[in-house]
Amino acid sequence: MAMEKNEYALDYVLQAEYNLLRKQFIPGIIVIPSGKSNLIWNGVHFISQGPYEGGVFRFSIVIPNTFPDGDCPRVLFLSSMFHPQVDPKTGELDIKRYFPVWKRNGHHLWQVLRYIRRIFQKIETTNPINIEAAHLYEQDPETFLSKVSESVSQSKDNLYTSDPSISDDPHAILFTPWSDKLQTVRQLLLSGKKEAFDQIHGLSWMKPGVHQILAREDTLPSHQN
Repeated sequence: MAMEKNEYALDYVLQAEYNLLRKQFIPGIIVIPSGKSNLIWNGVHFISQGPYEGGVFRFSIVIPNTFPDGDCPRVLFLSSMFHPQVDPKTGELDIKRYFPVWKRNGHHLWQVLRYIRRIFQKIETTNPINIEAAHLYEQDPETFLSKVSESVSQSKDNLYTSDPSISDDPHAILFTPWSDKLQTVRQLLLSGKKEAFDQIHGLSWMKPGVHQILAREDTLPSHQN
């Protein structure tokens, strides 16, 4: 019974954390709790400026089951990351650099996301996890940028992932390649033209105010029209 109460309390805390996160403005980052475990949050960071510009880096936030007490969450990048504060072998960000002690009433998961964004805006080389990256950033910027470019390219290659550890998650953040046909349908849908619906296969829609899928005007029962 005590374990059930603890699990319920943890669920409540994590839901409160996610609600707090949704109120924050953190450009370039999307995140959603995993469908497999509420202790894992799936994230993607789109970088629009700086040395890592153009990168689309997947990451996971791994939350301890003692949260919000105990140790701080872990951040793991899921593709190759050449950065002074990221372990080149495991992809783990040195989160304790910013959160040496996780404070129950002072720290929140949205602050972790802000820190993720910050490491690409202001690159710090003191006490690095990746010594090579820190050295090249200070002593050989050209080689540093070349290796960063490799990370950016790999992040794009991994964007349309088929990795089962990602795609098997019902809350996975998945992307599909650009399709001119789908974009045409999208524009038709936005325009409200009926012919758009004739091109849709496997999608659903809802009429505003009616909680029923496929609730287009010509599919509603007569008492709902």
